[in-house]
Amino acid sequence: MKKIVTVIFATFLFGTAVLAQGVSGGIKGGLNLANQSISGSGLSLDTKTLIGFHGGAYATVMFTKNVGIQPEILYSVQGSKFDFNGTTTTTRINYINIPILFRYNVNDMISVHVGPQIGFVGSAKSENGNNTTDIKDNVSSTDIALAFGGTIELPMKLNFTARYCLGLSDIDKDNNSTSKNLVFQLSVGYKLF
Repeated sequence: MKKIVTVIFATFLFGTAVLAQGVSGGIKGGLNLANQSISGSGLSLDTKTLIGFHGGAYATVMFTKNVGIQPEILYSVQGSKFDFNGTTTTTRINYINIPILFRYNVNDMISVHVGPQIGFVGSAKSENGNNTTDIKDNVSSTDIALAFGGTIELPMKLNFTARYCLGLSDIDKDNNSTSKNLVFQLSVGYKLF
């Protein structure tokens, strides 16, 4: 599945680059303020924010001066913390996320973006006190989200992005409960070309 998505992604990128007016790209990284919406039959957990990070690469393919797409590939640490029966549990899930974003340049400095994101689970662990449990088999291997936000581009090739990723798919394989990722990201990027 991952190979198929990679081939489709590369073909899409190549095809759009041929039609594009300008192609640029770079690296980015920053802070994740991750949480999860967890509910189920008679269960409603009050989750707390898990601080994580993300990092990777992005490309910008502009069709006109204002309209383009921005595909990315990011490593992202997500999850949440919650108290259950007097014990704090931390769920930490590491994803490879691939957002494909519609980008609109408001002016030379400010752009907004929105689009789908697919995430592939690398590892998933639950930490409870001194105990760490591998929960990868309990978590769906993919996560679908809607990503939206904005970027400020500075003349010195630096950019700053704020983005919210709203989980659309249930990542919990348990049929009695539902878990969805909610992630706010703050990034610093550097344009390489």
